[in-house]
Amino acid sequence: MIHAAEVPSLIHNGDTVVTDGMTLMGVADEALKAIEDSFLSRNEPRDLTWVHAAGQSNRVEGLARVAHKGLVKRVIGSHWGLNPPMGELLGNNEAEGVCLPQGQLSTLFRTIAAGRPGQLSTVGIGTYIDPRNGAGRINQLAEDNVGATEYVDLIELYGEEYLLYKSFPLNVAIIRGDAIDSNGNLSHREEASGLDALAIAQATHNSGGIVIAQVKAVVEPGGITAREVVVPAPLVDYAFVTTDAAAHHRQSHSFPEFDAEVISGHMAPEKLEEAFALQETPEHRLAVGARGVTLVNSGDVINVGTGIPADTVGKALAKAELLADVHLTVESGTYGGLPLGVVDFGCSINPEAIIGHPQQMDFYNGGGVDITFMGAGQVDASGDVNVSHLGGKAIGCGGFMDIVDGAKTICFLMSAGGKYTKYVGEVSQVSFSGKHALNKGSRVFLATEFYLLRFTAQGWTLIEADDSPEATDALERIPFTLTPEPHNS
Repeated sequence: MIHAAEVPSLIHNGDTVVTDGMTLMGVADEALKAIEDSFLSRNEPRDLTWVHAAGQSNRVEGLARVAHKGLVKRVIGSHWGLNPPMGELLGNNEAEGVCLPQGQLSTLFRTIAAGRPGQLSTVGIGTYIDPRNGAGRINQLAEDNVGATEYVDLIELYGEEYLLYKSFPLNVAIIRGDAIDSNGNLSHREEASGLDALAIAQATHNSGGIVIAQVKAVVEPGGITAREVVVPAPLVDYAFVTTDAAAHHRQSHSFPEFDAEVISGHMAPEKLEEAFALQETPEHRLAVGARGVTLVNSGDVINVGTGIPADTVGKALAKAELLADVHLTVESGTYGGLPLGVVDFGCSINPEAIIGHPQQMDFYNGGGVDITFMGAGQVDASGDVNVSHLGGKAIGCGGFMDIVDGAKTICFLMSAGGKYTKYVGEVSQVSFSGKHALNKGSRVFLATEFYLLRFTAQGWTLIEADDSPEATDALERIPFTLTPEPHNS
């Protein structure tokens, strides 16, 4: 066992560091604070390559702590929407930025652990991840210093195009668990999701690196049953007990202390309104979700993304009396319950099941989702959507690309009632390729509080609209022509 203050001394300048977590779930925040404090006081460790599959911040804590010029030389991640300091650092060209899909990074840890050279996927074809469009390099510093195919390459196999996501070695892993026994076995009994801790530990160990774990308690051998061990002892090199669990080891941002309803249980009717009360959602946003769920069928496996989807779909399904008849899932690995949003995204209240992050992404990539609801930042006439680079800021794609690539039906949820339209002549960064989606046979829709569109080979088609002046005004502000509704939908 070590103390948190010793963590920085275990990291060498220039190391590749990988961390686990989503929002603040699974984030070893005290280790990150120690690293930040060491850099600000001693200028070490520095020039690190930092790897993270999901966004790991609440805007202030988590990976926001390491967003310092010189501390990180290169960042390989998927999302910085809740990490403005890192988005600003990358946007200001003060560290090399490589943005890869969350699911591909999550599953790549297992690929690295297995000693494979990389993994093949259709995720990212036609987007900014495609080597023909930049290979995920999101700023000039990355374009100047990161090889054009260093992390992603384009190959053809059996007449089909695939992206090859390449393996690379990891020097230091920082993970966490609720408890560790004195032999070194790590548990996640009080964690909201298992995420990538095991795969990260295996990948780093097999790269010849070290694994550091932050925990809330040390127990005697036998205090954690074999089934409860998430990361076995041979994979943990160092561990420390957090000095303040409520501050640095939160179950999630809004749940600093352990709350069993965040990780297990059944959404009994009497719990539903209580869970809804945690999400205060404006009526116009709820109307967007209500129109979107008209596309849902009983028995569907549903995914919801962050933003309007996470805030509205659960409530809309409940109001439509469909919540009990579908399987509502989130990319972190939850099934059932009510997904939370914003700084608690990835958590669900009273989920029925929680599986690992990479297993969830495998399921999504392979076509397990019947319908996914996603937000949209920019939309153009060609069916392309941008969610990853808006207002000149690096936001990242998160798990967006992985999920839309495999989903049978994709419905973008977007408010059309604002002052500024999200429709543009051409999106500034392609996070979603409408052409690629149609080629895969996916159905693509866009729902607002006023109307429902579908994207076809002929362009965007108006399926339905409210008979109101507000709806007419919203439709008139779309800067391209909508095609007639096809007879066969």
